[in-house]
Amino acid sequence: MLTVAGSTYVAAAMRHAGYDDALGGAGLSPDPDLVYSVPEASTAASFSVARELLTRPDRPTAVFCFSDQLALAVFQVAAQLGIRIPAELSVVGFDNQQFVADATLPGLTTVQLPHYEMGAWAARRAISRIRGEADQPTTVEKIRCGLVERESVAPPPDLS
Repeated sequence: MLTVAGSTYVAAAMRHAGYDDALGGAGLSPDPDLVYSVPEASTAASFSVARELLTRPDRPTAVFCFSDQLALAVFQVAAQLGIRIPAELSVVGFDNQQFVADATLPGLTTVQLPHYEMGAWAARRAISRIRGEADQPTTVEKIRCGLVERESVAPPPDLS
């Protein structure tokens, strides 16, 4: 996993928890040695960390990235190293940013934030508070995020 360090990005902790939950759901234990953090959520800030991850002697066969911008750095470093996506490395991003999807070959598989649903929920919540109907100032609402499947994911290569 390639994530963002620090508490500046609230989503980082939640996405990391989702990553851990997905591994647990698949019967796998999270390996903290496979979690790499970048100082900020930009492509430029991710190059050296992506290079460190992809030049490990036990290089992973897949990388889940905090954002599509981090995934773009993984794509670029993989290309520099001659690592073929998805034949040798699967990459998944988060955000479904169109400019990143247009810049990656093969197309980046990514998690789509439900922007419309998030906005509709926030508007309903604000209207309820204005009307005095909402008695709790904070509420947790889980809204399902969809997976946009493109071509950056394949079964892992045979490493034998």
